[in-house]
Amino acid sequence: MPFFLKIIASAFLLIYIFNPKIGWMISEGWKYKNAEPSEVYLIINRILAVAFLIIIWFLAVFVKLVVVKPQNYI
Repeated sequence: MPFFLKIIASAFLLIYIFNPKIGWMISEGWKYKNAEPSEVYLIINRILAVAFLIIIWFLAVFVKLVVVKPQNYI
């Protein structure tokens, strides 16, 4: 994943982590009038956002350190 896509994805995930109601409005809220997300929905989305943020940046570091690192077999 290119670096700028990680930054964009991280920005959206941080919105979901710190203010999940705004994240809900961006993804689902615009489809409905006078609707509110449930607390369970907000909690689950916050947990998933943290998990995806960790996965995105862990894989970025892991791939760079382990997979892309050249091996010297001489």
